[in-house]
Amino acid sequence: MADGGDPGSGGSDDRNVPRNPNLEGVLRYAIENTPENAGDTPVSPGPMDVNRRQWLGAALHQFAQTAQDDVEQMKTCLQTLAEGGEDHIEEKETAMEELMDLCCSIDNAQDLHKMGGLVLVISYLKHRNSGLRWRAGDVIATVTQNNPFCQAAALELAALPTLLELVDTDPDSNVRVKALYAISRLTGSCEEAQQRLVEHDGFSVLMRAMQSDTEKLKVKAAFLLRNLCLSNPQHKDTLCNMGMVTQLASMLQTEHNTFHEHLMGALVALVTGNRQAVKDCRQPQLRLKQVLTDRIEHLKGREEFQEEMEYCQQLLHICFSQHDDTLAAADR
Repeated sequence: MADGGDPGSGGSDDRNVPRNPNLEGVLRYAIENTPENAGDTPVSPGPMDVNRRQWLGAALHQFAQTAQDDVEQMKTCLQTLAEGGEDHIEEKETAMEELMDLCCSIDNAQDLHKMGGLVLVISYLKHRNSGLRWRAGDVIATVTQNNPFCQAAALELAALPTLLELVDTDPDSNVRVKALYAISRLTGSCEEAQQRLVEHDGFSVLMRAMQSDTEKLKVKAAFLLRNLCLSNPQHKDTLCNMGMVTQLASMLQTEHNTFHEHLMGALVALVTGNRQAVKDCRQPQLRLKQVLTDRIEHLKGREEFQEEMEYCQQLLHICFSQHDDTLAAADR
C-alpha cells in the first residue's frame, strides 16, 4: 500500500481530477510553446499568429466563464440547503454531492466559505438524516484538503469537536467513516488543527475507533495516527503517556486479520526515535517479541502480506535488537 494515500477511502474521497478541460488546454499550450532551452536561456516573447491568439483568447474566456458558472451553481446548491427545513432530503443530498464535485477546485472551496457556505455545510453535521450528515463530512473533507485557508475557517467554525463526536458516537457507520476522513483532511499539514485535536482528546477517539467493528473506520484511524506521528514527533510523548503503545500491541494479539498491517504501521511510526515507546513495547506482559516472531513465521511466502512482514521486522529491530545506547542516541 502506498504511504501517501488514505487507504479505504473509496467513493468521493479521492477526487483530484481537474474539472475544467479548458485550463488543461491553456497549460498544454504554454508547454508546447515553451522552447526546450527556456530553463537555461532567457527568451523574449515572440509574435503570436492570429489563429493562436484567437484560440488562447477563447480558451481563457471560457475558463473564466466556467469559474463564474461554478459560483452560480454553488449559490444554487446553498439555496437548496438553506430552504425547506427538514424536508426535501433528496434535493439536499444532490446539492451536497454537487458541492463535493465543485469544491475539488481550491478556488471554489475558498469561494464557498466566502459566500457563507461552509458554516451552512458544517451545520448539517447535526442533521437528523444520516445521508446528509455523511455528505456534509465529505464536503468538509474536500474543502479542507491541502487548503490552509479553509482549514483555518473550519477550525474557527468549530467543525473539529463536532466531527470527533460523530466519529465517537454516531449510530451510522458511514457517518463515522466520513467524519474521520474529514478530520484527516482538516489536520493534514496543519499544526493548529493537530493541536486542537490533542486538546479535544482526539487520540482517545482514534483509539476507540481502532477498537470498533467497522473495518474502514479502524483502518482510517490507524492511518491517521501514523501520519500524525510522522508529521509531528512531539505527538509520540502524548500517545505514550496515554498508553497507546500498550493498546496497539494488545490489539496485535487478536486473531490475525488485514487490519494488523495498518496497526503495525502506526506502531512503527510511534516507536521510531522514541525511547519511551520502545520501553513500553518491551513490557513482558505484552509478549510482543514472541508475537512478532510468530507473525513473521505465519506470513512467510505470502506476498499479499509483504508490507506487514516488513513492519514486523522493523518493530523487532527497533524494539528488541538495538542496544540501549543506540536508543538513547535516537532520542537525542
